[in-house]
Amino acid sequence: MSGPALRQLDAHRSIHEAAYGQVKDMTEVLKRLYHEERTKEAKQAELILIEHWRDHIISHATSEEEGLYQDIRETYPEMKNTITQLTRDHDLLRKILTRIEESLAADGRAEDRLMLYDSLLVVNWHHSRDEEHYLLDL
Repeated sequence: MSGPALRQLDAHRSIHEAAYGQVKDMTEVLKRLYHEERTKEAKQAELILIEHWRDHIISHATSEEEGLYQDIRETYPEMKNTITQLTRDHDLLRKILTRIEESLAADGRAEDRLMLYDSLLVVNWHHSRDEEHYLLDL
């Protein structure tokens, strides 16, 4: 059973908006640090940003999969394909974040990671809108 905030459109949208706003702002700070060639600070900021993605966005996704998505699948079996697509979005977020972590650990190109952070933002934004539309307007 999912928590009540996950089932209410306004509350769930607030969770999405707050988390998205935080990672978007943090990504902008990260870009500025690299642009200013403050590499050591930028790498520290990346670690914080990665942790934030894991602790807020990914943990929220896991909660949805373990609660909300299962509840909806049981109540609305016709939503199976939609749930599968939304779960795939979560998988993409996890894969992109893992790729960022691997690149950072291997001292890969910052430009490549910045592109991946932008990808996270795009996937997350579209996913949240789809989730709100398809699951929370039921």
